[in-house]
Amino acid sequence: MSSLTFGTDTAKEKYQEFLEEYTEYKDDETSIQKASNLSSSAWHLVDWCFEDFKSIHNFVKISDFRETLYPNCESLKIMHDLANAKKHKNLTRPKANLKNTKKHNGAFSREFSSEFDISYLEIELDNGTKLSFEEEIDKVKAFWETYFFDK
Repeated sequence: MSSLTFGTDTAKEKYQEFLEEYTEYKDDETSIQKASNLSSSAWHLVDWCFEDFKSIHNFVKISDFRETLYPNCESLKIMHDLANAKKHKNLTRPKANLKNTKKHNGAFSREFSSEFDISYLEIELDNGTKLSFEEEIDKVKAFWETYFFDK
């Protein structure tokens, strides 16, 4: 069987790539490039799982499969929007109601807890809620750990 992905041919292998990117991101948590790449990997795992585990989940349409994942990890919707905004610039079917993203430059170093004004990658929702990319990707990582642990 030929490969168009340089040897990453299964969802589990794609998950391992995600974990490697996650580790690289955690070494530089305000890197926009690393966060952007990581959000894309986190989101595209949905597609890989849909294809690899069809005999387990029995969904014909990927949209139906996605809808079963969101209740277990709402942060996947954020990854969807970030990944698609990176690829297409504009979102035609947003899932998370994102308003803006930016790098917040805090007054304190990241050695302090998030209770201080530290630098972080900020995600602002339409309702004004501000989220940390780091916290959202941690939720997604925990979701994928559970998903693959159960397979």
